[in-house]
Amino acid sequence: MGDIKIKIRRMTICVTNCYYVFREGSDEIVIVDPGEKGEVIYEDVKSLGISKVAGILLTHGHGDHIGGAKKLQELTGAKIYAFEDEAEILRDGVKNLSGWFGEPYGMDADVYLRDNEEFDMAGFHFKVIHTPGHTQGSCCYYAEEDGYLFCGDTIMNLSVGRTDFYSGSEATLMRSIHERIFTLPDETKICSGHGDKTTVAFERENNPCV
Repeated sequence: MGDIKIKIRRMTICVTNCYYVFREGSDEIVIVDPGEKGEVIYEDVKSLGISKVAGILLTHGHGDHIGGAKKLQELTGAKIYAFEDEAEILRDGVKNLSGWFGEPYGMDADVYLRDNEEFDMAGFHFKVIHTPGHTQGSCCYYAEEDGYLFCGDTIMNLSVGRTDFYSGSEATLMRSIHERIFTLPDETKICSGHGDKTTVAFERENNPCV
């Protein structure tokens, strides 16, 4: 099994991290949070010599994280995955803030996941960790074997996600961070929706927001 490879394309006016996650030598890839321009992501995938998008994982339903999902699905046939509690936000063009980036729209995931659900995709084993607070259905995708956590806007390098949007809650966010993320191994690499990569240990010791 090849080593994990992660590439980032920063998208939208919010500079959102879209992650390309694949194994060295594999012909399959996982896309996390395609914020816009699904056709650009598709061309990136082809330029990597990869033939199949195994899945499109959404950490939450805000427009800067989902804007390219449907186009990418159209081009690749890949299924879109999200947490079950985020369906309401995904479907509502006001609640998902898509109007910030153009015409408001709603969408649906093909697969709605549950807390602690585990699945295999493109040579990775992921565990779903529900981390509400930024939104009611925010979640993380934890690749324990590789030591990576894709956490959207729950926590970021020396920061945390906003809680002033629909279904946001500061108290809930703090609980999610302390009980669901800070209990992971210190060396776990945090891949957030914005900003640079960090680790559980660094954020536990240095993040001024928690």
